[in-house]
Amino acid sequence: MNISQSNTFTEGRSSQQSNIPGNYSANRGDHNIIGSGNTININQGDANLTSNHAKILQCLYTSKYESHRNRVREPVEGTCTWVTEHQKYKDWWEKETSGLLWLSADPGCGKSVTASFLVSYLKNQMNAIVCYFFFKDDNDEQRSATFALCALLHQLFSQKESLCQYAEEAFKRKGEGFTKEVDTLWDILVKAVAGGHCGNVIFVMDALDECEEGSLDRLIHHITRLPGPQTTHIPLKFLVTSRPYHKIEMRLGSPETTIRLKGEGEVNALTADITRVIDEGIKNLESYWKQPGGLGYLRNLLESSADRTFLWVSLVLGILKDSADASRQEFTNIVTTAPRDLAELYTKMLDKSTKPDKARRILNIVVAAARPLTLREMNVAFKINREHNSIKDLGDLPEGFERTVKNLCGLFVRVIDSKIYLVHQTAREFLIKGSSPGHGSWQYTLCPGDSNFIMTDICISYLLLEEFVSDPLVLVDAHNIREGLFDYLQKYAFLDYAARHWTDHYRDLKDQQGELFESIRLICEAGSRRFLTWLQVYWFHVKGSYYCPKDWTHLMIASWLGQETVVARLLEEGGDIHARGKIYGTALNLAAIQEDEGITKILLQRNVKAHLFGEEYNILHVKRPLGLTRLVHN
Repeated sequence: MNISQSNTFTEGRSSQQSNIPGNYSANRGDHNIIGSGNTININQGDANLTSNHAKILQCLYTSKYESHRNRVREPVEGTCTWVTEHQKYKDWWEKETSGLLWLSADPGCGKSVTASFLVSYLKNQMNAIVCYFFFKDDNDEQRSATFALCALLHQLFSQKESLCQYAEEAFKRKGEGFTKEVDTLWDILVKAVAGGHCGNVIFVMDALDECEEGSLDRLIHHITRLPGPQTTHIPLKFLVTSRPYHKIEMRLGSPETTIRLKGEGEVNALTADITRVIDEGIKNLESYWKQPGGLGYLRNLLESSADRTFLWVSLVLGILKDSADASRQEFTNIVTTAPRDLAELYTKMLDKSTKPDKARRILNIVVAAARPLTLREMNVAFKINREHNSIKDLGDLPEGFERTVKNLCGLFVRVIDSKIYLVHQTAREFLIKGSSPGHGSWQYTLCPGDSNFIMTDICISYLLLEEFVSDPLVLVDAHNIREGLFDYLQKYAFLDYAARHWTDHYRDLKDQQGELFESIRLICEAGSRRFLTWLQVYWFHVKGSYYCPKDWTHLMIASWLGQETVVARLLEEGGDIHARGKIYGTALNLAAIQEDEGITKILLQRNVKAHLFGEEYNILHVKRPLGLTRLVHN
């Protein structure tokens, strides 16, 4: 028996949903289930070629890579050009075969600005397709190699749509799942460039050292093998930047496979660029303070103190702009007393906060957030606590919250496009507690576990507000799904973040989960308005559909989300552990779909059944995704 799941297993998908991004399929890959002597093959089936092109592009748009690049400052006129004039760059550019150029430089020396400059510069070259990705440690969308490769492919396919054909096979076999595998994405990328007749293709990736460890090894494994068997005769070029860390150097390989341009050794070039940045900064200060030609005396002071660091110059120029006194004496004092060491400079900046406890709360939120928060979101997160029962209890949320953030944290944070960021990656490293003791009141004072607990508490406190019972989210019209969801999220500023990310924050609490268990019991109460409100937001973003399962119990959602401690506790309490949903089956089905061995084993030990298409199955006969026989007998 071969049963297609086109209607039964796709949450009632209809053709009218084709304009909704994301994966409409409930399965991840093909799950072959054997029961009663018959095989049920759950697959996606063939789709219209043009339709697949659109869906592939939608699947690949996993990050807002354009806005991530826009975070980077514009280069000052005349800077960064030293790279394109360097012999190492020319060696890489003039090679007729594929190759890798690694530009390394110390923290604060303008790697990201240079990478952004090179994207623009290379796009102006003849016969070249240029795609880019900017890694960043403060955003889930910017940490993973899979997100990077998806962004590169999305740009490549957007510029030459016919290349989508090289992702067809993977899309048919795995659905959206193909976007989560580094090796699969790389294979598609190489085949598309090799067979697509697209001329020179250049991929620029910035801050490789900020890519999370789990996927970085596979990415480097591939890019260091250019040219390889598939790419020897195709013009595929990679340009990556990173700090000169030993672990990166060991992974990127020998000079035979990598052309390395050591920015940390280009003293004269960096000094010349810093001088240009200082000149531009002084000109802007003279305009701001209405002193044309009157601040030239700062040039030598800044040049002698810059120590080849663009970041230091940028920070001190910002302090000069924010000064309450524009006198020569005050400006001279600011520059001459500014610590050359970044850690000391950061300490001095934060020590000026008149309300350090409130500043610390903002910094904890920024450090723990899965993505940069908007000013509206931070306004709520900053104020909410467990004592608040409704949005009215929060009181008036002040307009101009950017001013509040700046008053509390000064230049330590930046606001770009109404989103809040730390001023630099070194600022994050300055705050987070490591093995070394910090100096002063700020360095190494934020514990990641404590910051994450604060963020979890904020999310759950928000979801417990009574508005999500009295004014629940109701989505009934597939034609107006976006409008309805957008209007609701505009009304409740922090719901988008809380609904999408509380589950990850809670998972990372580990031993502290018990303290918030009763609260999550309330937000996961089966069938409640509160539960269905946040679940619909979560489901739309994760699965791309508003047909979220409305018949799940707390045990089922905990099994889906990988909350092993919660699953164990709910099983101990009893209840309807064999409850099953119409589409997804029981908690055991959900754990198997999510390939969670720990939860699957716990459920098997309690003899929880599995169901599919209304029939009970022996889960031990599932060939994928788990080796469940081994789990049971261990």
